[in-house]
Amino acid sequence: MEVLEFKVKGKHSLELACIKILPKKSPKGIIQIFHGMGEYKDRYIPFMTYMAEHGYAMYAHDHRKHGASILGEDDYGIFLPNDKWDDVIDDCYFVSRQILKDFPGKPITVLGHSMGSIIARAFLGKYATVAKAAIIMGTLPPFKMTDAFAPLTLAKFLRLFTSKSKRSLFMAKKFNEPMQAKYRMPRTEFDWLSTDNDIVDKYIADPLCGFAYTPQFYIEFLRGLVEVNKSNMISETRDIPILFISGDADPVGNKGEGVKDVYQLFNGHGFSELTLKLVEEANHEILNETDKLTTYKYLLDWIESSL
Repeated sequence: MEVLEFKVKGKHSLELACIKILPKKSPKGIIQIFHGMGEYKDRYIPFMTYMAEHGYAMYAHDHRKHGASILGEDDYGIFLPNDKWDDVIDDCYFVSRQILKDFPGKPITVLGHSMGSIIARAFLGKYATVAKAAIIMGTLPPFKMTDAFAPLTLAKFLRLFTSKSKRSLFMAKKFNEPMQAKYRMPRTEFDWLSTDNDIVDKYIADPLCGFAYTPQFYIEFLRGLVEVNKSNMISETRDIPILFISGDADPVGNKGEGVKDVYQLFNGHGFSELTLKLVEEANHEILNETDKLTTYKYLLDWIESSL
């Protein structure tokens, strides 16, 4: 199926690079994807194609300073002092407005993976009327300011004493090292992404993946991570069908235990249409696992039963 490229103007006039894959007939609904950290929209094309073949219009964009949503050739990961986490959330809404213009009245399901799941959780609170359902994929455990204090202080210190446009390999290592803890003799530094070695190797070889960010990004991300776990943010989210899905071997979600905790956090706020699914023997990127088609089918069935 054809991948159609287009642009949407984001916050501060940044051109957001977007793609869509459309079904041959009028879509049953729309799925809007928010990608994760250190990656970009094109990695979701196989899943987008599958869902489009089953009747859904698929949209994804590169978050600011990722992929092709950049000002200069080497701008990915370079968050400057004027780049704020709220800008990332607002950008998603500007893409949603284009979707609603393209297909007025069609229900939107948002799907956020990893960092994108944190973006999706913030989006559901800030723009509560847009999505009719949500898929929170590969999310992180509940995170409080006490958890964020040490890495936040470190990132602020690095920002103070380094160039504003210099990526912090040190912070990237601090984020990545815990993910590799279970591997006594790791093949690569990104073994935790998928059990499919080909996927891991392609990720490492791709210059638009696995990069380090400036300290400003880590500061904004950590603040955003704390915010989405606050009761006020969760309470602003509408009671819509929400699926929490992750690999049961995913270290980002503490092998499913952290995902269960987030599910219970929402459950404790009275949400009535929650689903929890842990994919057996799957690492972080469940859409890129060896048994990915089974996961694709599960997501298709869940969406069709939820809308």
